[in-house]
Amino acid sequence: MSDKETINTMFQAFLQIQKMNVPYTIKNKMLGALFNMTPNGWRVVGITEKAIYRFKDYDFKYKSGMGINRSHKVPRHKRNRYLLENENWNVESWWTYFYERDKCILATSTENMNKEPLISKFRVPKNLFRSSGFSFKVKEAESAFLKNAYNKLSKKELMRS
Repeated sequence: MSDKETINTMFQAFLQIQKMNVPYTIKNKMLGALFNMTPNGWRVVGITEKAIYRFKDYDFKYKSGMGINRSHKVPRHKRNRYLLENENWNVESWWTYFYERDKCILATSTENMNKEPLISKFRVPKNLFRSSGFSFKVKEAESAFLKNAYNKLSKKELMRS
């Protein structure tokens, strides 16, 4: 299925979920499952300073349990509520609203749980840290990006001392 076909299928399913006479919490969970179909979903656009240091501790590789999360810039429940409460969507306006709010910042678990807004230290180039189920991939390109970001942080610290 092409991305365009996937998006159209998702939109039609969204309209059915929106019409259902079930509590919002159920609809929100359904949208979570539906949005798993998103082409390039949960894309990473930034990374926090603490996350860079955490990656350094793990030799710039990803290991389960290292405490790095893809943290949504806009909380999913807020995005989903807005989507469900508004009824004048067409596929283009719906997709634009959703996709612009499906951006993530790599952050430590502690930062992700904190109520403070996340501050990205570096912008992440397009197509790095791609989704792999509920996780993300760290391959050669991602490791190179992380090492470069860490080196930039280290140079700034040296200049301050």
